[in-house]
Amino acid sequence: MNRAAGRQAFQALESGLASLAARHPAPALSTAATLGWFRNLLSRRWPAPEQIRTLFPHLTHSAAARVAWSIGGLEARNRVLAACILSAGLGPVRPLVRTPPDFAALRPPLLLGTFHVGAVHALGPALERLPGPVLALRHGLLYSPDPPVEIVTTEGDDQQRAAAFQRALTRLGSGGFVVLAVDVVPGSGLQAPCLGRTLELTRGPFALARLAKVPLVPLVARWRRGGVDVELGEPISGEEESVLAAATARWLERYLLDSPADLGLGLLRRLLGFEPTAGR
Repeated sequence: MNRAAGRQAFQALESGLASLAARHPAPALSTAATLGWFRNLLSRRWPAPEQIRTLFPHLTHSAAARVAWSIGGLEARNRVLAACILSAGLGPVRPLVRTPPDFAALRPPLLLGTFHVGAVHALGPALERLPGPVLALRHGLLYSPDPPVEIVTTEGDDQQRAAAFQRALTRLGSGGFVVLAVDVVPGSGLQAPCLGRTLELTRGPFALARLAKVPLVPLVARWRRGGVDVELGEPISGEEESVLAAATARWLERYLLDSPADLGLGLLRRLLGFEPTAGR
């Protein structure tokens, strides 16, 4: 089978799993992960073990290969999950998502920063469980949320992004939650060292934290035990955006050193797009 035919075959299988996930989400998503794992193993392409070791030099070649295969599985499972949500909404996903006890104890105003790691598309049901009104900013819309969750897309030009930023600032000022990705940079960004590289983080979350005088709490979701475990990081506070960005990058680095297989391909590409930071 040539490369193009193999790609089409895997895409067809993923499409079928997305339809199955609406009725049987846990086994369909687990099968998608296995499919992606084998796809990476067979293709021996992106990500390759050598690329993994660039960021995680402490790994042996065999360990880096297993991480690469697992990242292939992560991407496939996330693609199938996104397609399932797009067609069927959050209904099939809600029973899979587990939030920690301290999640319900969060109090607004609060800024929650997400990253393109782990089960990034599975955070929707968690946002519904926050004790207060929620404004989530994301690039594009997968589903229509129910109140008190509101989603605003950051797609568009600078004027539209500025309007979304102002809505987020207003929501924090009125005592609500704001959720947005830290590692997607639609406009100007802030650079910070991470995994021996220079990672550009979006300025928006840190500007919001500074202007609203609220902490930023890292928010991630991991695929675990047939479902999704939502996790919170320690609050990150500071008066300077560059200091907040550096502290956030350090948190992300610790998270990925603990769970390298949770690294999303987009974030992996951004990290590999810069020269190594001196001293590592």
